Amino acid sequence: MTTLVHVSDLHFGRPAVAERLDALREFIEGIEPDGIAVSGDLTQRCTNREFAQASAYLGSLREIAPYVVIPGNHDIRWLGAVARNLGFAGLLRKGAHNFKYSRYRRHISDDLSPSLEVPGAVIAGLNTAHGISRGSLTKRFRDLGVIGHVKHADIQRVKAAFEAADPGAARIVMIHHNPIRGELSGRHGLANTEQALHSFSDLGTELVLCGHDHQDAVHTIEKGAHGLVISTAGTISNRIKPGRASSFNLVETDEDNLRIIAHSWKKGVGFVPSEDRSFPRRTLSRPT
Repeated sequence: MTTLVHVSDLHFGRPAVAERLDALREFIEGIEPDGIAVSGDLTQRCTNREFAQASAYLGSLREIAPYVVIPGNHDIRWLGAVARNLGFAGLLRKGAHNFKYSRYRRHISDDLSPSLEVPGAVIAGLNTAHGISRGSLTKRFRDLGVIGHVKHADIQRVKAAFEAADPGAARIVMIHHNPIRGELSGRHGLANTEQALHSFSDLGTELVLCGHDHQDAVHTIEKGAHGLVISTAGTISNRIKPGRASSFNLVETDEDNLRIIAHSWKKGVGFVPSEDRSFPRRTLSRPT
């Protein structure tokens, strides 16, 4: 059995709640998982102070288990995203691109799309947070800078990570933006959802981890070569949807099954199991 903890949207800054962050770390320490997946939005305002707090917290988690982390839309500097799109003939584009992710890279990681393999599973992290960019534009003005998209180059990163992994390892993709329409928000997080999900499926992905919507949810869909399980983790912060609690997901996988257990915050008690879903693994349809 391989055990992974999937957390998202920590939002260090004013929305962060120390009591819940401490309880989450204690939970992780208690179960000693094989790995930890952190799907973005470490900060609220992308400040150096918030990133320093996030870095210290991730450091405490590293003492328990290896982790893989990607940026979210709150973790990039929007001015850099705008400047990159105004650049001419590449004169400003590279500098603006570096500026956009400069604080994330300084405090968290230079790798925006990292991978992590642990016994029984491989997690291919994929950066979908590009700010205001052509690939993320939609017809809705309120999506500006919030919606993400999957780049072809990052699909190739996923392919390489899967090809290098143990054949029996569960193939997992981690992105920040939710590819399934949120029940409460009514929005997709990705501008190119259909294309991305078909690509993930064709690469043999079994599970997609995401966040962004601040609402825990588990979905199954049929795309491409085979179906996908999509697990959305909620937020640990107080930026919760009405009627929802702070939450994270526990993922368990063995040779035959994939299990996702959502854990929600209960005042005075801590994080308790709130939903438990199991699915048969579809390893027979994996590309060779």
